[in-house]
Amino acid sequence: MQTGFGIYAKIAHDIITGKASLPNLPDAALRIRRAMQDPDCDLARMENIIKTDAGLSGYLIQMANSPMYRGWFATKDLKRALSLFGMEMTRNLCLGYSLRAMFRARDPQLKALLTDHWKRSAHRAAFCAVLAGQVRRISPDRALLAGLLQEIGMPLLYVRLENYPEALSNPEILQDLEETFCATISLTLLDSWGLDAELQEVARSRHDWSREHRGRADLADVVMLVNLHELRLENDPTRYLPEMRSLPAYAKVDPGPVSERGTLVVLDESVDIAAIEATMTG
Repeated sequence: MQTGFGIYAKIAHDIITGKASLPNLPDAALRIRRAMQDPDCDLARMENIIKTDAGLSGYLIQMANSPMYRGWFATKDLKRALSLFGMEMTRNLCLGYSLRAMFRARDPQLKALLTDHWKRSAHRAAFCAVLAGQVRRISPDRALLAGLLQEIGMPLLYVRLENYPEALSNPEILQDLEETFCATISLTLLDSWGLDAELQEVARSRHDWSREHRGRADLADVVMLVNLHELRLENDPTRYLPEMRSLPAYAKVDPGPVSERGTLVVLDESVDIAAIEATMTG
């Protein structure tokens, strides 16, 4: 009979090896994805799909008026919002919104855990969007989605642990599970959804501080810098963290000065993060 951490590790292993069923993409994201596979799909068709979901429609209008996208005039209707975004950006934002469906549960303990995880994911995603605005060729909406998806395996694991309340209430066990299995479960889920290699690389390398690659800064570089920034803010004395400037990603992104506590000044001083985060969690 298995005891302790081994019981929970087996649940994670079953997910990774395909012994446990994986959730499908949330409905709204699945319908948008299917529509975009049709070469004749246009924004009018996207609008007809999206407007059947009042929550999603409202979210896209809010996002169009957020600091990420707002222009000279307020966006008051879905058609204008979609024309502002375009097809690919609309797909990314719809997927990001629909992920909230994975963070719902009836059990109070599980619900609280999932809600907290969603809020932390939204907070990091807002940081990612703001930092991406400093980098050429990386769109803020893509960075927002990457920030939300980088640890998408954890909600799935939490749900599978619903019958083990002793694990869900133990921060040390959850931390061990995250460090051991988060990346692999996230990759398993992203692959099952058919999401691209760039998003999978974000999940794989989110804490790989020494990661190097050829060419310009990429999405994984942006997300990694945000993660180190956040960990620096937590200031956990038991956790070793490298200096921000020592990361190859820092040299690639070139995000500007670092504060005395090792955080990125551009994120410390941003006035847009709270507004973007509120749009996702409100």
